[in-house]
Amino acid sequence: MLASDVRVRVDVIAALILRDMRTRFGRSHLGYIVAILWPLTHLASIVVFAAFINRVLPMGTDPAVFVTTGALPYILCLYPARLIAISVSMSKPLFLFPVVQVFDVIVARIVIEFVTAFLVIIIFSSILAAAGVDLIPTDLSTVTAAILATIYLSISMGYLSTILVAIFPFWQIGFVILMVLLYATAGVFIVPSSLPQYLRDWMWFNPLVHCVEWMRAAYYEGYGDDMLSRSYLIWVSNTCLLLGLLGERFMRGKLLSS
Repeated sequence: MLASDVRVRVDVIAALILRDMRTRFGRSHLGYIVAILWPLTHLASIVVFAAFINRVLPMGTDPAVFVTTGALPYILCLYPARLIAISVSMSKPLFLFPVVQVFDVIVARIVIEFVTAFLVIIIFSSILAAAGVDLIPTDLSTVTAAILATIYLSISMGYLSTILVAIFPFWQIGFVILMVLLYATAGVFIVPSSLPQYLRDWMWFNPLVHCVEWMRAAYYEGYGDDMLSRSYLIWVSNTCLLLGLLGERFMRGKLLSS
């Protein structure tokens, strides 16, 4: 019975992934290429502006590496979370089919967004490699853990925001504002330790700061020792995911009818 239920869920999620890609990107590959180019262009613009135009080099030997390690958590976290957040509100007609559940819609969107995010990272890394920029970290296990933690934060924030957007439509705008604030205070272009203590105290509560610090710790020895809190990042992610799961469980009727 359990195996049969799992198979049904997998089949439903696979069908939702195909449906989502068709409705969002069209029947041609051009739509999906645009979906990749948007964050890719954003990422490239950040690196070119900060690393090559300003020539800012807070640490290390290559400004492109420093800026990229700050921008990648943003692409991996906030881009997918924003689109995960509107997955339920954009899929209300699907719930007319009893087999389709809220969980299925959210998981389908998670899969699409992270496949897209990883394609963006692979393409961008290939472009940097062709330009002679070495993005290979000194500590592969640390960068892997940082990527997984960032993905976990994205899923957790997106899951919780999915429930909030479905119940409170205005949260869709509120979440965008929150993302801008998180991005602006994440230390993408600076080393937080160079800032006054009172600013660092406020920045510490931004979970994206810890994603950036964790990512850069894989490239720069001793980086983040005075700022990085892995436990805080996981705690925030756990809390958001728990609240999202509880909201989906107890507000399911509201989600399906609103």
